[in-house]
Amino acid sequence: MTARQVIERTFDAPIELIWELWTTAEGRGSWYGPRGFSTEVHRYELEVGGAFDYTMRASTPEMAANMERMGRPPAFTVNAVITALEPHQLIAWRETHGSDSILTTARFTQRDDGVHLELVLEAASEQQLGGAAMGWKSTLERLAEQLAQPG
Repeated sequence: MTARQVIERTFDAPIELIWELWTTAEGRGSWYGPRGFSTEVHRYELEVGGAFDYTMRASTPEMAANMERMGRPPAFTVNAVITALEPHQLIAWRETHGSDSILTTARFTQRDDGVHLELVLEAASEQQLGGAAMGWKSTLERLAEQLAQPG
């Protein structure tokens, strides 16, 4: 059985900028991850079957302490594989976390009010899905803040 959750958000920014932030190592590294984390993208092969490898690191003492309380390291590396790609429309990848994995699909639609994102998360358990969804909500807030900055 697969647990599934959909998160939706609309961004007032050009699709070209949003696509660049989602599909380049520099772009992804600039906003990806929940508040309190920084992300270093090691490899981003933008093709189906391509690798997407990154390290997420607690960037504040509070977050590092929170990770320690949960019994997790303050930094961890994730290995993912891109599973689907349609330029300016869709990117999907499967991340592996030990014996668990999560499939994330981001679909972008240009609308009159901006670019609509439909983010679909699919995991083996509700617990894994809940943590991922919580992280994504914070992550998308960071993306929106970055898009709102001038220049």
